[in-house]
Amino acid sequence: MSTSPPQPPAEHAVIYVGAASLSMVIGSTTETGTFRQVEHLDMPLPIARDIFRTGIVTRSTMEQAAAILRDYLQTTREYDMPLEAIRLHNTNILSEATNHEIFLNRLQVTTGLNARLIDDGDMTRLVYQIARRLLEKNPKLAEGNTFVSHIGPGNTRALYFRQGRLTAYSNYRLGIFRAREAVAGLEGESPDHLLHLEEQIRGVVDHLAQDYSGYKFDHHVAIGAELQSIAPLLAAPKQGASRVTELELERFTEKIATLSPDQLVRRLHVHYTGGEGIVPALQTNLALARRFGDEAIWVPEGDFQRELMQDLVIASPRTASFQEEVMQAACEIGVRYKTDRKHADHVANFAQQLFRELKTLHGLDSRYELVLRVAAILHEVGMFVSPREHHKHSLYILMQTEIFGLSTAEREYVALLARYHRRYNPERNHPHFSDLDREERMIVFKLAALLRIADALDRSHAQRVKSIILRPEGSRLTILTPGVEDTTIEQIAINSKCDIFREIYGFDVLLSQP
Repeated sequence: MSTSPPQPPAEHAVIYVGAASLSMVIGSTTETGTFRQVEHLDMPLPIARDIFRTGIVTRSTMEQAAAILRDYLQTTREYDMPLEAIRLHNTNILSEATNHEIFLNRLQVTTGLNARLIDDGDMTRLVYQIARRLLEKNPKLAEGNTFVSHIGPGNTRALYFRQGRLTAYSNYRLGIFRAREAVAGLEGESPDHLLHLEEQIRGVVDHLAQDYSGYKFDHHVAIGAELQSIAPLLAAPKQGASRVTELELERFTEKIATLSPDQLVRRLHVHYTGGEGIVPALQTNLALARRFGDEAIWVPEGDFQRELMQDLVIASPRTASFQEEVMQAACEIGVRYKTDRKHADHVANFAQQLFRELKTLHGLDSRYELVLRVAAILHEVGMFVSPREHHKHSLYILMQTEIFGLSTAEREYVALLARYHRRYNPERNHPHFSDLDREERMIVFKLAALLRIADALDRSHAQRVKSIILRPEGSRLTILTPGVEDTTIEQIAINSKCDIFREIYGFDVLLSQP
């Protein structure tokens, strides 16, 4: 009996509205999870210039974006690609435009696609993944103390790896286009604009240098679209990166800083809006290299934006190693607020077990497991302010604290779970909870119900209950506690705070011996 040959994987596409261009990649995901690109399109679009100069996306830019998108959709039709195979993402700086919702709606009307806004947490994760891939290619960088900087359109990110493990992270409100337009708004294109640009850069460089003053640097990796585009002109890539000396970067920056915009476009083969950011990007990276005394910086090989888009195409699955980096970052926040680490870890382990073994009840996507674990680690940060109503203090602290690897929406879930880990139930008029839609409110209810049980199982903060066995039977969830005969304290805690578990899942919770 003959069998038909295996069909090649169907193409899918991601469209990305970036800071200076609107791009699309088309390709397919291989069996190994890598992306095989078949087409890449890129057209200039001055999103960052509009936002940092005027505070809005201008009407002409909206019309330009709509025209480009219509052309891109025609290309996807030539591949017989349904809309379900196309994703539309937007740069995180778009949120700073006062009319960003109008712009997103225009994109959706033009394409029929849901226009998703990448936030700071998403961008951090994508930068981390680029850094992680470079460390895997270059053992020298992985084995040492490696500082990673990313100068983006609106923000600067820093990550610090010690022997391949992320141990510090920070985010600063200064980027290539933000700095450039701040200067342009004051000086236009005056001869002194580079001096003012350096003043804009110096503030974040000083702040960053202070934050990392106690860290040893063996290597400095600099990530960014502009720097990665010129690095091969200065040094041939080896093991996934170009090693660019500070002197080479200084000479090249001085040379192109004197070029007119038209000369810059011809010299570097970039479109005009992309070229606007090259000098500020090089100036910022050079200032960082000088401040840290770097003889050279390592610049990853490849096209930053195209790599970012390919990560979006394959949905960037959260690996176990990445989740552990997120958990470690959460633990560092817990240390900052002097939480009970043993209790937090114990609650997180119970919460994870409850999530996994009760999946048929809650029906939530696996990504919420990480949200629940982080919330368990940080549910008592408000004790740093006061034990009285510490759940409310936890909400405030976590809403104001960036958590590495989590999106803004995920961080809000974490904050709300910390708010509701005690017996006080969510109400429609509560701050932040009232902003959620029905589906999002149900996610909070489901996760808070699990967190409350996990927390109650260590009510004494003494880790008396070492392990649990779950037995759902009829309308009762029996939790067996091997080795602990008297669970009166834990049962009282469960009875007092687990009413929403009973309401959401329809189970009473009873502790018992095996």
